[in-house]
Amino acid sequence: MKALFLLYEGYVDWEISVLSGIFKMTQMEADTVAVTRHVRHVGGFKVEVDHLLADVDPSQYDALIIPGGEPLPLAKEGNIKALIQAFHQQDKLVAGICGGTVYLAAAGILEGRPYSTSIDSDEHLAFFERERRSAGDVTIDRKVITSEGNAYVEFAIEVSKALRLFRDREDELETVLFFKNALRG
Repeated sequence: MKALFLLYEGYVDWEISVLSGIFKMTQMEADTVAVTRHVRHVGGFKVEVDHLLADVDPSQYDALIIPGGEPLPLAKEGNIKALIQAFHQQDKLVAGICGGTVYLAAAGILEGRPYSTSIDSDEHLAFFERERRSAGDVTIDRKVITSEGNAYVEFAIEVSKALRLFRDREDELETVLFFKNALRG
C-alpha cells in the first residue's frame, strides 16, 4: 500500500507527523507531491518533494493526505482539484486536516457530506456547506476523512484504521497511548 501527501507552501508539518510516523512503523510507503519541487512548511524548513503535481498518477496510490496550512493561494488550482477528484473517483481514501479540508471542499468532494475542520474565517468557509459541519474532532464519511487541526493524533489513528495498518485493536490502542505519551510505567 502507498499514500501520497500533498504538500504546499506553509503546510503544517506537525499535523501529519504522527501519521507519517505510523506509516514508517508499519512499512506503509508514502510519497510527497507539490506544485513546485520545493516547499517550506510552517516552521520554515525547505522540503524537496518526490513528485510534481503534473507527474502524479493517482492509480499508483491508495490514499491522498492533505495537511493544514493556508490553502487560499492554491484552493482554486485546477491541478489540485483534479488530483483530489481523481482519488475520489477511483474510490480511494482522501483525508484532509485543518486547512487541508478547504482543498477537499473546493474540489467538491465534501458536497452533501458531514465534515470536521478548524477553519472559521468566512473567506475559507465560502467553500463549505456550513450546515454539514460536524461537532466531532474527526469525521469519517465513507472514504473521506476530515479533521480539526489539533486532533492530529486522532486523525492519524483514523486514517491508519481506514488503511488497516493496525494488527488488531490492541496494536491500535498501544499506538494511541504511545503518541499521547501514556506508556510510562
